[in-house]
Amino acid sequence: MNLVIAQLADLPPICLDELERTAALMDRVDRKYLVSRTALAAAIARIAEESRILEIDGLRSFRYRSVYLDTEDFALYRQHVQGRRRRFKVRTRTYVDSGGSHLEVKSKGVRDRTLKERIPHPRETTAPLDAESSTFVAAITGMDAAALRPVAQTDYRRCTLVHGDHRITFDTDLLFCTGGRSAHGPAEVLVETKSAGRASAFDRMLVQSGFRPHRVSKYCLAASLLYPHLPDNDFRRLKRRYFTAPA
Repeated sequence: MNLVIAQLADLPPICLDELERTAALMDRVDRKYLVSRTALAAAIARIAEESRILEIDGLRSFRYRSVYLDTEDFALYRQHVQGRRRRFKVRTRTYVDSGGSHLEVKSKGVRDRTLKERIPHPRETTAPLDAESSTFVAAITGMDAAALRPVAQTDYRRCTLVHGDHRITFDTDLLFCTGGRSAHGPAEVLVETKSAGRASAFDRMLVQSGFRPHRVSKYCLAASLLYPHLPDNDFRRLKRRYFTAPA
């Protein structure tokens, strides 16, 4: 990520409190791209003067760990593969460097909007969920939270940019694992733009450069790589091109 880091080094910082006040975007539209590092460095250079980078305690790159929960028959994963209009992801997310941890439910609904809701959660604790966590999950999803179990862990490193009222994240060093199996990739940077609705200037820039958004989540990639029996027709080509087979 050296080229990208070089572009980010001179950007003015934004603190977490200000980011959450001005661009928390818990109700948003997400767009995801896989972009070469050279192309991404050039794109960042074009918006650098109007952007700020998240900085916490002098750090601008942060380690994230998410543990995804699903049922024995992967009901939540299948909602996504089947393109259900109303679908959910349940995960714990740990901010490894800063120490915070949350239980999160992400809902996909009308017009592909993503709503993220979360509560504090003990660090590195996944299942079984306690009474408060189970009630939180059940109230949003309508499902029995007792049926959920940890099925996949994702680890990666992230930088976050704020550009106007949009947020842009850059994820690298992706690792998916469960039990004794793991998969990693890609060499490209996973770019996610988050907005209240309309595509940003950065989205348009990427599309004009030949990069198209991918309709797939890190959880779907992780589950389909780690559990080969799961259906994966919609993103099989994406996996083969960018990710290693589980070891």
